[in-house]
Amino acid sequence: MSVEAIESLLESHGGGVWFLPQGADPKAVQSAAKRAGFAFFHVDGKNIARKEQLLIHVAMSLHFPKDFGHNWDALEECLTDLEWVDADGYLIYYDHIDGLLEAHPDQFETLVEIVRDAVASWKEDDAAMIVLFAGSKAPKGVAKLKSGAAE
Repeated sequence: MSVEAIESLLESHGGGVWFLPQGADPKAVQSAAKRAGFAFFHVDGKNIARKEQLLIHVAMSLHFPKDFGHNWDALEECLTDLEWVDADGYLIYYDHIDGLLEAHPDQFETLVEIVRDAVASWKEDDAAMIVLFAGSKAPKGVAKLKSGAAE
């Protein structure tokens, strides 16, 4: 995936949830995020096949408070707060989504709903949250990011 497409998203400050058909190098995405003033969080999904594993990885990657409840409600609460992060916006890059998506598509749909709600909440606060998913197939209802623009 072209980093230029990601940079274009960052420049727009609009936020959103996208699928990267070919994925991207996490370090390149992190560099683009940093240049745009966004906090960058990488969730490596290679070993994630269940909700519990996802919540543990997300909590570690996003440096959630120690009292994080490890459930969907707690995830949504933390994603819409992020008071411990000083940034102009937030970029979450979750690659290797196939394990969870294939094993528990219903749980992945719940995750997509939660991140969409978080993105909308940040828009209301005039801040941007971008969530990028990468894997072999797009999650249900998540637009593919093409080189230059979203579909």
